Amino acid sequence: MWSNFLDFVFKHTPVFYLIQSVWRDEAFSYFMAKPNIFQVIVNTAHDFNPPLYYLVLHFWMKFVGLSDVGLRLISFFPHLLSVYIAYCLGKKLTSGKFAYFIAGFTLLNPMLLYYSFEMRMYSLFSLFTICSLYFLLIKNWKWYILTTTLGLYTHSFFPLIIVVYLLYFLKSHQMRKKNIFCLLAPFIFYLPWLPILANQFLHSQNSWIYPVDFQLIKSVLGNLFTSYEGTPGNLWPHTTILSGFILLFLILAIRRKKKEINLILSLIFLPLLLILTYSILKRSIYVNRYLIFITVYEILGISLGIYTLKNKVLRWSVMSIWLFYIVYLNLFLSPYHAKTDFKSTFIEINKIARSDDFVYSETPISFLESTYYYKFPNKVFIYNPDDISIPYYIGISVVFSDISKTTLPQAYSKTFFIKDNAEYEIRFAI
Repeated sequence: MWSNFLDFVFKHTPVFYLIQSVWRDEAFSYFMAKPNIFQVIVNTAHDFNPPLYYLVLHFWMKFVGLSDVGLRLISFFPHLLSVYIAYCLGKKLTSGKFAYFIAGFTLLNPMLLYYSFEMRMYSLFSLFTICSLYFLLIKNWKWYILTTTLGLYTHSFFPLIIVVYLLYFLKSHQMRKKNIFCLLAPFIFYLPWLPILANQFLHSQNSWIYPVDFQLIKSVLGNLFTSYEGTPGNLWPHTTILSGFILLFLILAIRRKKKEINLILSLIFLPLLLILTYSILKRSIYVNRYLIFITVYEILGISLGIYTLKNKVLRWSVMSIWLFYIVYLNLFLSPYHAKTDFKSTFIEINKIARSDDFVYSETPISFLESTYYYKFPNKVFIYNPDDISIPYYIGISVVFSDISKTTLPQAYSKTFFIKDNAEYEIRFAI
Protein backbone atom coordinates (compact mmCIF):
# COMPACT_ATOMS: atom_id res chain seq x y z
CA MET A 1 0.00 0.00 0.00
CA TRP A 2 2.80 2.41 0.94
CA SER A 3 4.66 1.65 -2.29
CA ASN A 4 1.48 2.28 -4.29
CA PHE A 5 1.07 5.64 -2.60
CA LEU A 6 4.67 6.64 -3.38
CA ASP A 7 4.23 5.46 -6.96
CA PHE A 8 1.17 7.69 -7.26
CA VAL A 9 2.98 10.72 -5.78
CA PHE A 10 6.05 10.35 -7.98
CA LYS A 11 4.20 9.60 -11.23
CA HIS A 12 0.80 11.29 -11.01
CA THR A 13 1.35 14.53 -9.11
CA PRO A 14 3.46 17.63 -9.86
CA VAL A 15 6.27 16.02 -7.84
CA PHE A 16 6.87 14.09 -11.07
CA TYR A 17 7.99 17.32 -12.76
CA LEU A 18 10.72 17.71 -10.17
CA ILE A 19 12.26 14.25 -10.53
CA GLN A 20 11.77 13.39 -14.21
CA SER A 21 14.50 13.55 -16.83
CA VAL A 22 15.84 16.96 -17.81
CA TRP A 23 14.73 17.96 -21.28
CA ARG A 24 16.45 19.97 -24.00
CA ASP A 25 15.54 23.50 -22.86
CA GLU A 26 16.53 22.75 -19.28
CA ALA A 27 19.88 21.33 -20.39
CA PHE A 28 20.31 24.47 -22.47
CA SER A 29 19.75 26.58 -19.33
CA TYR A 30 22.43 24.60 -17.52
CA PHE A 31 25.03 25.12 -20.24
CA MET A 32 24.10 28.79 -20.61
CA ALA A 33 24.66 29.34 -16.90
CA LYS A 34 27.84 27.27 -16.58
CA PRO A 35 30.57 29.67 -17.89
CA ASN A 36 31.87 32.77 -16.09
CA ILE A 37 29.51 35.72 -15.64
CA PHE A 38 30.86 37.71 -18.57
CA GLN A 39 30.51 34.75 -20.92
CA VAL A 40 26.97 34.09 -19.66
CA ILE A 41 25.98 37.61 -20.71
CA VAL A 42 27.74 37.30 -24.07
CA ASN A 43 26.06 33.96 -24.77
CA THR A 44 22.67 35.29 -23.71
CA ALA A 45 22.94 38.07 -26.27
CA HIS A 46 22.70 35.31 -28.90
CA ASP A 47 19.68 33.70 -27.25
CA PHE A 48 16.08 34.95 -27.28
CA ASN A 49 15.95 35.88 -23.59
CA PRO A 50 17.81 38.34 -21.32
CA PRO A 51 20.49 37.13 -18.89
CA LEU A 52 19.01 37.47 -15.39
CA TYR A 53 17.77 33.91 -14.94
CA TYR A 54 21.01 32.41 -16.25
CA LEU A 55 23.02 34.58 -13.86
CA VAL A 56 20.88 33.47 -10.92
CA LEU A 57 21.25 29.85 -12.02
CA HIS A 58 25.02 30.34 -12.39
CA PHE A 59 25.39 31.10 -8.68
CA TRP A 60 22.79 28.52 -7.65
CA MET A 61 24.79 25.81 -9.44
CA LYS A 62 27.72 26.45 -7.13
CA PHE A 63 25.59 25.19 -4.23
CA VAL A 64 23.69 22.29 -5.79
CA GLY A 65 26.04 21.06 -8.54
CA LEU A 66 24.70 18.75 -11.25
CA SER A 67 21.48 17.75 -9.50
CA ASP A 68 18.23 17.70 -11.44
CA VAL A 69 16.12 18.30 -8.34
CA GLY A 70 18.49 20.91 -6.91
CA LEU A 71 18.71 22.88 -10.14
CA ARG A 72 14.94 22.85 -10.60
CA LEU A 73 14.27 24.09 -7.08
CA ILE A 74 15.59 27.53 -8.06
CA SER A 75 12.27 27.91 -9.90
CA PHE A 76 10.13 26.76 -6.99
CA PHE A 77 11.21 29.54 -4.64
CA PRO A 78 9.97 32.32 -6.97
CA HIS A 79 6.65 30.47 -7.16
CA LEU A 80 6.31 30.55 -3.38
CA LEU A 81 7.11 34.27 -3.39
CA SER A 82 4.47 34.74 -6.09
CA VAL A 83 1.94 33.08 -3.80
CA TYR A 84 2.81 35.51 -1.01
CA ILE A 85 2.53 38.56 -3.28
CA ALA A 86 -0.78 37.18 -4.60
CA TYR A 87 -1.99 37.12 -1.00
CA CYS A 88 -0.86 40.72 -0.45
CA LEU A 89 -2.54 41.79 -3.69
CA GLY A 90 -5.66 39.89 -2.68
CA LYS A 91 -5.82 41.81 0.60
CA LYS A 92 -5.67 45.09 -1.29
CA LEU A 93 -8.31 44.15 -3.86
CA THR A 94 -10.67 42.08 -1.69
CA SER A 95 -10.76 41.06 1.96
CA GLY A 96 -8.19 39.39 4.16
CA LYS A 97 -10.02 36.05 4.18
CA PHE A 98 -10.60 35.93 0.43
CA ALA A 99 -6.91 36.74 -0.09
CA TYR A 100 -6.14 33.24 1.20
CA PHE A 101 -8.19 31.82 -1.66
CA ILE A 102 -6.27 33.93 -4.18
CA ALA A 103 -3.00 32.67 -2.68
CA GLY A 104 -4.15 29.05 -2.87
CA PHE A 105 -5.48 29.54 -6.39
CA THR A 106 -2.06 30.87 -7.39
CA LEU A 107 -0.18 28.09 -5.60
CA LEU A 108 -2.12 25.30 -7.32
CA ASN A 109 -2.57 26.77 -10.79
CA PRO A 110 -1.40 24.06 -13.24
CA MET A 111 0.54 26.45 -15.49
CA LEU A 112 2.44 28.17 -12.67
CA LEU A 113 2.99 24.93 -10.79
CA TYR A 114 4.39 23.14 -13.83
CA TYR A 115 6.98 25.84 -14.51
CA SER A 116 7.85 26.11 -10.82
CA PHE A 117 9.55 22.73 -11.26
CA GLU A 118 11.35 23.46 -14.51
CA MET A 119 14.89 24.73 -14.93
CA ARG A 120 13.79 27.74 -16.96
CA MET A 121 13.02 31.41 -16.35
CA TYR A 122 9.22 31.26 -16.44
CA SER A 123 8.61 31.03 -12.70
CA LEU A 124 10.84 34.07 -12.21
CA PHE A 125 8.91 35.79 -15.01
CA SER A 126 5.65 35.11 -13.13
CA LEU A 127 7.08 36.47 -9.89
CA PHE A 128 8.15 39.79 -11.38
CA THR A 129 4.82 40.02 -13.23
CA ILE A 130 2.77 39.94 -10.04
CA CYS A 131 5.31 42.02 -8.07
CA SER A 132 5.26 44.73 -10.72
CA LEU A 133 1.45 44.94 -10.61
CA TYR A 134 1.30 44.89 -6.82
CA PHE A 135 3.86 47.65 -6.30
CA LEU A 136 2.25 49.69 -9.07
CA LEU A 137 -1.17 49.53 -7.41
CA ILE A 138 0.15 50.46 -3.96
CA LYS A 139 2.34 53.15 -5.59
CA ASN A 140 5.56 51.88 -4.06
CA TRP A 141 7.67 53.27 -6.89
CA LYS A 142 11.08 52.10 -5.68
CA TRP A 143 10.01 48.48 -5.52
CA TYR A 144 8.00 48.86 -8.71
CA ILE A 145 11.04 50.12 -10.61
CA LEU A 146 13.26 47.39 -9.14
CA THR A 147 10.96 44.42 -9.79
CA THR A 148 9.88 45.69 -13.22
CA THR A 149 13.49 46.21 -14.28
CA LEU A 150 14.31 42.69 -13.11
CA GLY A 151 11.32 41.47 -15.11
CA LEU A 152 12.65 43.17 -18.23
CA TYR A 153 15.93 41.31 -17.78
CA THR A 154 14.08 38.01 -17.27
CA HIS A 155 11.99 37.65 -20.41
CA SER A 156 11.73 39.44 -23.74
CA PHE A 157 7.93 39.70 -23.54
CA PHE A 158 8.00 41.70 -20.30
CA PRO A 159 8.07 45.08 -22.11
CA LEU A 160 4.50 44.36 -23.23
CA ILE A 161 3.37 44.70 -19.63
CA ILE A 162 4.77 48.22 -19.28
CA VAL A 163 3.27 49.24 -22.62
CA VAL A 164 -0.17 48.14 -21.37
CA TYR A 165 0.37 50.06 -18.12
CA LEU A 166 1.12 53.20 -20.11
CA LEU A 167 -1.80 52.83 -22.52
CA TYR A 168 -4.22 52.15 -19.70
CA PHE A 169 -3.22 55.09 -17.53
CA LEU A 170 -3.01 57.52 -20.46
CA LYS A 171 -6.53 56.56 -21.52
CA SER A 172 -7.98 56.68 -18.02
CA HIS A 173 -6.17 59.93 -17.04
CA GLN A 174 -5.49 58.42 -13.61
CA MET A 175 -1.81 59.25 -13.31
CA ARG A 176 0.20 62.43 -12.91
CA LYS A 177 3.19 63.20 -15.11
CA LYS A 178 5.61 62.47 -12.28
CA ASN A 179 4.13 59.02 -11.83
CA ILE A 180 4.22 58.34 -15.57
CA PHE A 181 7.96 58.97 -15.42
CA CYS A 182 8.22 56.39 -12.62
CA LEU A 183 6.07 54.03 -14.66
CA LEU A 184 8.51 54.18 -17.57
CA ALA A 185 11.70 54.43 -15.50
CA PRO A 186 12.51 50.69 -15.84
CA PHE A 187 13.01 51.25 -19.57
CA ILE A 188 15.91 53.57 -18.73
CA PHE A 189 17.72 50.69 -17.06
CA TYR A 190 16.73 48.44 -19.96
CA LEU A 191 18.24 50.68 -22.65
CA PRO A 192 21.57 48.78 -22.85
CA TRP A 193 19.68 45.63 -23.77
CA LEU A 194 17.28 47.12 -26.34
CA PRO A 195 19.67 46.80 -29.34
CA ILE A 196 20.30 43.19 -28.35
CA LEU A 197 16.55 42.57 -28.09
CA ALA A 198 16.07 43.94 -31.61
CA ASN A 199 18.84 41.68 -32.92
CA GLN A 200 17.37 38.67 -31.12
CA PHE A 201 13.98 39.36 -32.67
CA LEU A 202 15.50 39.43 -36.15
CA HIS A 203 17.34 36.15 -35.57
CA SER A 204 14.14 34.51 -34.33
CA GLN A 205 12.53 34.78 -37.78
CA ASN A 206 13.64 31.22 -38.54
CA SER A 207 11.82 29.41 -35.80
CA TRP A 208 10.22 26.15 -34.74
CA ILE A 209 7.08 27.94 -33.44
CA TYR A 210 3.82 26.50 -34.75
CA PRO A 211 1.34 28.71 -36.61
CA VAL A 212 -1.72 30.13 -34.87
CA ASP A 213 -5.06 28.70 -36.01
CA PHE A 214 -8.70 29.13 -35.00
CA GLN A 215 -8.53 26.13 -32.68
CA LEU A 216 -5.83 27.87 -30.67
CA ILE A 217 -7.59 31.24 -30.67
CA LYS A 218 -10.88 29.92 -29.27
CA SER A 219 -9.12 27.90 -26.55
CA VAL A 220 -6.25 30.25 -25.71
CA LEU A 221 -7.48 31.39 -22.28
CA GLY A 222 -7.93 27.77 -21.20
CA ASN A 223 -4.58 26.73 -22.66
CA LEU A 224 -2.77 29.44 -20.72
CA PHE A 225 -4.58 28.56 -17.51
CA THR A 226 -3.80 24.83 -17.72
CA SER A 227 -0.42 24.78 -19.55
CA TYR A 228 -2.09 22.71 -22.30
CA GLU A 229 -0.12 22.62 -25.56
CA GLY A 230 -1.85 19.84 -27.48
CA THR A 231 -1.02 16.67 -25.52
CA PRO A 232 -3.23 14.69 -25.15
CA GLY A 233 -4.82 15.80 -28.40
CA ASN A 234 -8.42 15.34 -27.30
CA LEU A 235 -8.41 18.22 -24.78
CA TRP A 236 -8.91 21.07 -27.27
CA PRO A 237 -12.72 21.05 -26.76
CA HIS A 238 -12.15 21.05 -23.01
CA THR A 239 -9.87 24.10 -23.05
CA THR A 240 -12.33 25.84 -25.38
CA ILE A 241 -15.13 25.34 -22.84
CA LEU A 242 -12.77 26.37 -20.04
CA SER A 243 -11.95 29.55 -21.98
CA GLY A 244 -15.67 30.33 -21.98
CA PHE A 245 -15.89 29.90 -18.21
CA ILE A 246 -12.80 32.04 -17.67
CA LEU A 247 -14.35 34.74 -19.85
CA LEU A 248 -17.58 34.50 -17.83
CA PHE A 249 -15.77 35.14 -14.54
CA LEU A 250 -13.78 37.99 -16.08
CA ILE A 251 -17.09 39.56 -17.12
CA LEU A 252 -18.42 39.05 -13.59
CA ALA A 253 -15.35 40.85 -12.26
CA ILE A 254 -16.25 43.96 -14.26
CA ARG A 255 -19.30 44.37 -12.01
CA ARG A 256 -16.99 45.61 -9.27
CA LYS A 257 -16.44 48.77 -11.32
CA LYS A 258 -12.98 49.20 -9.87
CA LYS A 259 -10.09 50.56 -11.87
CA GLU A 260 -7.92 47.58 -10.89
CA ILE A 261 -10.09 45.05 -12.73
CA ASN A 262 -10.03 47.17 -15.88
CA LEU A 263 -6.25 47.22 -15.69
CA ILE A 264 -6.10 43.45 -15.17
CA LEU A 265 -8.40 42.85 -18.14
CA SER A 266 -6.23 45.14 -20.25
CA LEU A 267 -3.16 43.15 -19.21
CA ILE A 268 -4.87 39.94 -20.35
CA PHE A 269 -6.39 40.98 -23.65
CA LEU A 270 -4.14 43.67 -25.12
CA PRO A 271 -0.93 41.56 -25.20
CA LEU A 272 -2.96 38.55 -26.32
CA LEU A 273 -4.56 40.52 -29.14
CA LEU A 274 -1.20 41.90 -30.25
CA ILE A 275 0.60 38.55 -30.19
CA LEU A 276 -2.18 36.60 -31.91
CA THR A 277 -2.67 39.27 -34.57
CA TYR A 278 1.05 39.46 -35.32
CA SER A 279 1.25 35.67 -35.38
CA ILE A 280 -1.54 35.46 -37.96
CA LEU A 281 -0.52 38.36 -40.18
CA LYS A 282 3.29 38.14 -40.04
CA ARG A 283 4.87 35.11 -38.38
CA SER A 284 4.02 33.13 -35.31
CA ILE A 285 5.48 34.28 -32.00
CA TYR A 286 2.86 32.57 -29.83
CA VAL A 287 4.22 30.03 -27.36
CA ASN A 288 2.23 29.12 -24.25
CA ARG A 289 5.07 29.56 -21.80
CA TYR A 290 6.11 32.92 -23.24
CA LEU A 291 2.67 34.20 -22.17
CA ILE A 292 2.77 32.86 -18.62
CA PHE A 293 2.35 36.44 -17.41
CA ILE A 294 -1.21 36.35 -18.78
CA THR A 295 -1.87 33.30 -16.59
CA VAL A 296 -1.06 35.45 -13.55
CA TYR A 297 -3.67 38.01 -14.61
CA GLU A 298 -6.20 35.27 -15.41
CA ILE A 299 -5.91 33.98 -11.84
CA LEU A 300 -6.53 37.46 -10.45
CA GLY A 301 -9.40 38.16 -12.85
CA ILE A 302 -11.19 34.87 -12.12
CA SER A 303 -10.71 35.44 -8.39
CA LEU A 304 -12.24 38.92 -8.58
CA GLY A 305 -15.13 37.47 -10.59
CA ILE A 306 -15.80 34.95 -7.81
CA TYR A 307 -15.55 37.72 -5.22
CA THR A 308 -18.45 39.62 -6.83
CA LEU A 309 -20.85 36.80 -5.92
CA LYS A 310 -22.93 38.23 -3.08
CA ASN A 311 -24.34 34.98 -1.77
CA LYS A 312 -21.72 33.51 0.56
CA VAL A 313 -22.87 29.92 0.07
CA LEU A 314 -22.66 30.35 -3.70
CA ARG A 315 -19.27 32.03 -3.42
CA TRP A 316 -17.81 29.30 -1.24
CA SER A 317 -19.26 26.65 -3.53
CA VAL A 318 -17.70 28.25 -6.61
CA MET A 319 -14.37 28.66 -4.81
CA SER A 320 -14.42 24.97 -3.86
CA ILE A 321 -15.26 23.89 -7.41
CA TRP A 322 -12.39 25.91 -8.88
CA LEU A 323 -9.91 24.55 -6.31
CA PHE A 324 -11.10 20.98 -6.81
CA TYR A 325 -10.87 21.46 -10.56
CA ILE A 326 -7.25 22.66 -10.58
CA VAL A 327 -6.19 19.91 -8.17
CA TYR A 328 -7.79 17.40 -10.55
CA LEU A 329 -6.01 19.02 -13.51
CA ASN A 330 -2.64 18.74 -11.76
CA LEU A 331 -3.21 15.03 -11.18
CA PHE A 332 -4.59 14.37 -14.66
CA LEU A 333 -2.03 16.34 -16.67
CA SER A 334 1.13 15.26 -14.84
CA PRO A 335 1.80 12.09 -16.89
CA TYR A 336 1.27 14.03 -20.13
CA HIS A 337 4.13 16.36 -19.24
CA ALA A 338 6.59 13.47 -19.27
CA LYS A 339 9.89 14.22 -21.00
CA THR A 340 11.94 11.72 -22.99
CA ASP A 341 13.84 9.66 -20.43
CA PHE A 342 17.48 10.38 -21.23
CA LYS A 343 18.32 10.10 -17.54
CA SER A 344 17.67 6.35 -17.42
CA THR A 345 19.47 5.85 -20.71
CA PHE A 346 22.64 7.49 -19.44
CA ILE A 347 22.52 5.79 -16.07
CA GLU A 348 22.89 2.61 -18.11
CA ILE A 349 25.51 4.03 -20.48
CA ASN A 350 27.63 5.60 -17.74
CA LYS A 351 28.00 2.23 -16.04
CA ILE A 352 29.84 0.76 -19.03
CA ALA A 353 31.43 3.82 -20.66
CA ARG A 354 35.18 4.45 -20.52
CA SER A 355 36.92 7.79 -20.83
CA ASP A 356 37.79 7.16 -24.50
CA ASP A 357 34.21 6.25 -25.50
CA PHE A 358 32.15 8.68 -27.54
CA VAL A 359 28.49 9.63 -27.62
CA TYR A 360 27.02 10.67 -30.97
CA SER A 361 23.51 12.05 -31.08
CA GLU A 362 21.84 11.07 -34.33
CA THR A 363 20.19 14.51 -34.63
CA PRO A 364 20.77 17.87 -32.91
CA ILE A 365 17.57 17.31 -30.91
CA SER A 366 19.16 14.85 -28.46
CA PHE A 367 22.56 16.53 -28.17
CA LEU A 368 21.95 18.78 -25.16
CA GLU A 369 20.42 16.06 -22.98
CA SER A 370 23.24 13.68 -23.97
CA THR A 371 25.91 16.21 -23.04
CA TYR A 372 24.14 17.00 -19.77
CA TYR A 373 23.92 13.37 -18.64
CA TYR A 374 27.05 11.74 -20.10
CA LYS A 375 29.87 11.56 -17.57
CA PHE A 376 32.41 12.60 -20.23
CA PRO A 377 30.61 15.61 -21.78
CA ASN A 378 33.59 16.60 -23.94
CA LYS A 379 33.12 13.30 -25.81
CA VAL A 380 29.60 14.11 -27.04
CA PHE A 381 29.04 15.14 -30.67
CA ILE A 382 26.33 15.34 -33.31
CA TYR A 383 26.64 12.78 -36.08
CA ASN A 384 26.17 14.83 -39.23
CA PRO A 385 27.51 12.85 -42.24
CA ASP A 386 25.94 15.24 -44.77
CA ASP A 387 27.31 18.30 -42.95
CA ILE A 388 23.88 19.93 -42.80
CA SER A 389 23.68 23.33 -41.13
CA ILE A 390 22.18 23.07 -37.63
CA PRO A 391 19.20 25.44 -37.21
CA TYR A 392 20.03 28.48 -35.10
CA TYR A 393 16.88 28.20 -33.00
CA ILE A 394 17.96 24.86 -31.52
CA GLY A 395 20.47 26.90 -29.53
CA ILE A 396 23.42 24.52 -29.68
CA SER A 397 25.67 26.98 -31.51
CA VAL A 398 25.17 29.53 -28.72
CA VAL A 399 27.12 27.50 -26.17
CA PHE A 400 29.02 24.91 -28.23
CA SER A 401 31.37 25.02 -31.19
CA ASP A 402 32.76 22.29 -33.41
CA ILE A 403 30.39 19.60 -32.19
CA SER A 404 29.16 18.44 -35.60
CA LYS A 405 31.03 15.39 -36.95
CA THR A 406 30.76 13.93 -40.45
CA THR A 407 32.71 10.75 -39.69
CA LEU A 408 32.96 8.18 -36.93
CA PRO A 409 35.83 8.27 -34.42
CA GLN A 410 39.01 6.86 -35.94
CA ALA A 411 40.24 5.05 -32.87
CA TYR A 412 39.88 1.87 -30.86
CA SER A 413 36.77 2.94 -29.02
CA LYS A 414 33.08 2.40 -28.88
CA THR A 415 30.48 5.00 -29.74
CA PHE A 416 27.02 5.24 -28.23
CA PHE A 417 24.55 6.41 -30.87
CA ILE A 418 21.64 8.22 -29.20
CA LYS A 419 18.25 8.47 -30.88
CA ASP A 420 15.75 11.26 -30.22
CA ASN A 421 13.58 8.84 -28.24
CA ALA A 422 16.57 8.12 -25.91
CA GLU A 423 17.17 4.64 -27.28
CA TYR A 424 20.78 3.84 -28.14
CA GLU A 425 23.02 1.40 -29.93
CA ILE A 426 26.75 0.76 -29.66
CA ARG A 427 29.11 0.85 -32.62
CA PHE A 428 32.79 0.01 -32.56
CA ALA A 429 35.64 1.66 -34.47
CA ILE A 430 38.65 -0.55 -35.14
